[in-house]
Amino acid sequence: MALLPMLWSQDRICDPLVCSTYDPRRLRGVNVYRETTREFATGDRIQFTAPDRNFGVANRDLGTVTSLEDGKIAVRLEGKEGRAVTFDPNEYRQFDHGYAVTSHSSQGLTAGRVIVNIDTDSVRSLINTRLAYVSISRASDDARVYTNNAETLGERLATDITKTAAVDFRPPSPTEQAREAVQAFRANEPGKATDILQEQGRVYEYANPDSRLAAVAIDYAARPDRTVIVAPDAADRQELTQLIRADLQAQGRIGEESHSVPVLVEQNYTNKKLAVNYQIGDEIHYKTGSPTAEGIPNNSAATVLSVDGNKNLLTVETREGEQVSYNPAQLRRQTAESTVYREESRELAEGDRISFTTADRENRVRSGDFATVERIGEDNSISARLDSGRAAELDPEKARHIDYGYTVESAQHLSADRLILTGESSQLAGQQEALTRLNPHTREVGIYTSNGSNPLQQAQGIATDVQLAEEGFSIDSGSSNMPEPTLPEIDLEGFGLYTAQPPGAQCDDYH
Repeated sequence: MALLPMLWSQDRICDPLVCSTYDPRRLRGVNVYRETTREFATGDRIQFTAPDRNFGVANRDLGTVTSLEDGKIAVRLEGKEGRAVTFDPNEYRQFDHGYAVTSHSSQGLTAGRVIVNIDTDSVRSLINTRLAYVSISRASDDARVYTNNAETLGERLATDITKTAAVDFRPPSPTEQAREAVQAFRANEPGKATDILQEQGRVYEYANPDSRLAAVAIDYAARPDRTVIVAPDAADRQELTQLIRADLQAQGRIGEESHSVPVLVEQNYTNKKLAVNYQIGDEIHYKTGSPTAEGIPNNSAATVLSVDGNKNLLTVETREGEQVSYNPAQLRRQTAESTVYREESRELAEGDRISFTTADRENRVRSGDFATVERIGEDNSISARLDSGRAAELDPEKARHIDYGYTVESAQHLSADRLILTGESSQLAGQQEALTRLNPHTREVGIYTSNGSNPLQQAQGIATDVQLAEEGFSIDSGSSNMPEPTLPEIDLEGFGLYTAQPPGAQCDDYH
């Protein structure tokens, strides 16, 4: 028999002797352990509590100790054709005795004989038809149930938590409530829409903008499918993209290998007639050119070679290799109908969400459509799967007209099941017109905002501090004055259960 140190999963992040303070919303993939000891001997049954690719075990795999020699443990795994693994318990310590397991971790397992312990006094969410099916169905030969109350056992196990009975006077579902809010936005009634969202608990206010962005990233990463964030502020969009990509990579939804892909970012100049607004290397796309006067064809593109601010002249090189100098203020129609792009790079990996910044007739893609990256070639060509289900093959040139698809600037004409709006209240006020064009099929809407110097009035969509106080919300200039969101719990294989915490929680309060 050997007395071995092992790591036992804990629900606190603070060691009794050392406590570091940090914002858990900005870290993902966190798993917390405390070292304890277990006695193991040959013949003991063990369960692995974290995956390890080196010797090929998955989280919750079961096995039997076959030897304890030379400081290493040899285990024969159950199933998988009885494969044997050997490991050093000083290097891999995520394992425990495997005689009793939860019904959740037993899913996918099969045993000849199963003993189930059921306490009928446990909460409804634990004792139900799901527990009965998962637990009993693990047995191939014999299953026995031990309980504290055999009379009520049958009634408790018959509890169905997968559905509720339909009644004529049932309250509206969250999806129906969300669609009521969407219809109110489309009817230019943002105050009514926000009231509906507040009743659902989907309006959140954070005094600290960093905490707001972290909460939005957690919300997105918990359910990323067909979710889009509307963030009017460009810096917010950039920060959210970084946070979300880090979260999704920790979950394994985004590949570890990234490619630096050049993309064209549209430049929204306030005055395209001034040459000094342009930079060398900018790419100008002309809808209407000047083929006769300057030799710039219609529906063509050119690259800026030089800028003369004194003479207000641009010198460009067309795709045909011709160099042309012209005054953008004089060619008014050509300049007005042109689009200016600047090349930037994006780190993309398989699984990344992208949006198309221009239409692509060949792939039947509209500007603003969303897709998921499936493959990136060495030449930066991209294979993507549109949200509609169709595949899109982008050569390196077409792949330049994409960007990250996690956040957008405006809610107008978005095609998404779930919409998250975030920003200062004054920034969200600017979305009022765009929200009247919100997709009527949106199934869920949430609003995250910070205390701003110019909070919106209730009629504009967000309640003022005075109105919130009248409705019973406490007002604290240093903390949130709206209900905190029910932040998601994310169970990642190998990382344990991670629950985000509200702003201001103390170190010993994190779980």
